[in-house]
Amino acid sequence: MKAAVVTGYGDPPEYRDFAPPEPADGTELLEVELAGLNPVDVAIASGKFDAGAPPLPYVTGTEAVGRDADGRRVWSDEARYPSGSLAEWSAIGEGSGVELPDEISSEQAIAFGVAGVAAWLALTWRGGLVEGETVLVNGASGAVGQIAVQAARLLGAGRVVGSARSESGRSKVDALGADAVVDTGSEKLVDDLREATGGGADLVIDNLWGTPAVAAIEAMNPRGRLIQVGNSAGTGADILAGRLRGGLIDIRGHRNFWASREERADAFQTMCRHSIEGDLKIEVEVIPLAEVADAWERQKASPGHKLALRPR
Repeated sequence: MKAAVVTGYGDPPEYRDFAPPEPADGTELLEVELAGLNPVDVAIASGKFDAGAPPLPYVTGTEAVGRDADGRRVWSDEARYPSGSLAEWSAIGEGSGVELPDEISSEQAIAFGVAGVAAWLALTWRGGLVEGETVLVNGASGAVGQIAVQAARLLGAGRVVGSARSESGRSKVDALGADAVVDTGSEKLVDDLREATGGGADLVIDNLWGTPAVAAIEAMNPRGRLIQVGNSAGTGADILAGRLRGGLIDIRGHRNFWASREERADAFQTMCRHSIEGDLKIEVEVIPLAEVADAWERQKASPGHKLALRPR
């Protein structure tokens, strides 16, 4: 079968032949229609991922929409290496397929997989969003950020603020209905965040880390929570210990796989329903799997929307 195969850590995957997966204990086969490409795929393929990396060679990718053995159209985020999701066939965790509603396209549903679940569960499962609270989405112009801005409103946030570095990114976040949008490159970022949030955020969904996360912490309300989802602005942050103690501020890490399968499935299906009702949307670009090397470089540069690859 054709697949996107990682043959060297740090190198983009190659479009090449790879042995199709075979049934094994604890797995089932998925005929892939669309495979989502995510920052975590790039991180794993670097060979420096904190949770480790699969032995080489392997098919990259963790999530896909496809047909299971019963012909159901399902989404799964449990591709099992070496048979990842960026291929014609993938081995997934047995019973991990979440059936898609008939009313939603595969192209839209894939956006609510890894990216959508990260946004939704960061707000709920990790963030404990309370109705009426002020939410700041750091790095709101990416796929996770765009969904988080909309999801915060759907979940009852009283005020939703986004931050983004580029003018085009800020325009995109504004069009999604954020109450205010802040330039993360501002020389007075802390003051800008305080003003935009009306005095401080209660909950920060942080896709950036680095300097923007430090500013968000400085501008937070007492007892605020920062949910650390991504680090596209840097892997380190110079945070003052006194600020955490003085504000009784929580920093909580987030990674989808710590949530139960049921929690991830419920979040995915809830977002699909909101999309069908017209309340949740995000751009998805579908690319032929043969162009995976180019898509890989674009993902590394943060494309500003969801990328999905079609194997056939």
